[in-house]
Amino acid sequence: MSAEKETFIEVKHREDLKKVCNMAYEKGLLSGTEGNLSLKINSNLILVTPRNSHKGSVEINDFVIVDIDGNTISNGKREPTSELALHLEAYKKRPDIRAVVHVHPPTAVAFSVSGLNFNQPAIPEIIVLLGEVPTVPYREPGTVSLAELAGTYLVKNDAIILDHHGAVTLGKDIFDAYFKMESLEHAAKIMHNAYTLGEIKSLDEAAIDELVKQRHKIYGKEVELREGSKLFQSTTQTLKLKNIFKKITESNSPIFQRILNLINELVLTTIQNTSYSQKLSSEEQEQFSRELTASFLSMTLGRFTRK
Repeated sequence: MSAEKETFIEVKHREDLKKVCNMAYEKGLLSGTEGNLSLKINSNLILVTPRNSHKGSVEINDFVIVDIDGNTISNGKREPTSELALHLEAYKKRPDIRAVVHVHPPTAVAFSVSGLNFNQPAIPEIIVLLGEVPTVPYREPGTVSLAELAGTYLVKNDAIILDHHGAVTLGKDIFDAYFKMESLEHAAKIMHNAYTLGEIKSLDEAAIDELVKQRHKIYGKEVELREGSKLFQSTTQTLKLKNIFKKITESNSPIFQRILNLINELVLTTIQNTSYSQKLSSEEQEQFSRELTASFLSMTLGRFTRK
């Protein structure tokens, strides 16, 4: 390949990476100098975002070229991202991919921060596009430990959530990897809304099997070999009163907050309808109501969760 053509290809990659960085920032998938993205120029060279770079204003000459072993080849005056190890591990574990997007999608990350399970087969498009989306146990960001652990998940998955930290998506090019990230965050918003309304209802196994067949048909044997024939192994939970109360009270859930607010309003109304309330200011009435509500819930939940 001529030097002129190589230069043209590199410039095109830089322009594509800049465009996706800008899109990720405008979409709110990162802020400040968060996140890092990369794409493969060829089998040995990788174009990666620089350390401490604002993705909304990054320029094409800011990007750093490294080799597959992490050696800096060309960087102007910039250093590669502090999470370079994560990108290198992804490329080594998945030679079929050519781009990595690591950002901090707010709603998807909120699932891991709250301890809620994102990996539920509830949205057809996500099953077809991404398959399972596991959450990687917490490791300190920017460490080799995190990169190695994430790599074990990326062998079989195109998208992962990093506990209390961010998310990673892989793609055949930088746009493919980025669009997967957009879809991941959109799905997280839908699931968050479902939790707010009540709970997430998974699709039944027959529907899931059909969607997985679509995934294998669209993405070919490679994805089937990675994942195997069975995704989303079903688990059965015993429906007990203890489990119900545990569910509504865990992780400060929206359901529990609604119950708490409703009881507090009822208690406050009762207090205000008594002659005793005339001796109390509005602030004292509200404080008394909160104390009675807390005592009532403590006794009630304590009784049921011991059963």
